[in-house]
Amino acid sequence: MANIKSSQKSIRQTAKLTAKNKAERGRLKTFSKKLRALEPTNDKDAIKSVAIEYMSALDKAAKRKVIHTNRVNRLKSRLAKHIFISIPEEKPVVSEEKLVEQGVSVE
Repeated sequence: MANIKSSQKSIRQTAKLTAKNKAERGRLKTFSKKLRALEPTNDKDAIKSVAIEYMSALDKAAKRKVIHTNRVNRLKSRLAKHIFISIPEEKPVVSEEKLVEQGVSVE
């Protein structure tokens, strides 16, 4: 234990901040686990809503410097790519006649 009063205060502050950061990182892990649990269900709305919440929480963690900004950007990019691949949007069916009208060759 430190003898200097400012050092004692610094130790108390560090313990408090460490606890807050650990809780925030745990919250982020929970969001990640929720997304992984929703993947097999293919419930588009639920996955999108949790993903939006997760991305928002990541941004807030970066703002508070709990996680490095570049790591947050990397996680968000991978998440968006994964969601785009796992939940493709329904593409409208275009008839061959409309494609020919637009000048697209149909082969």
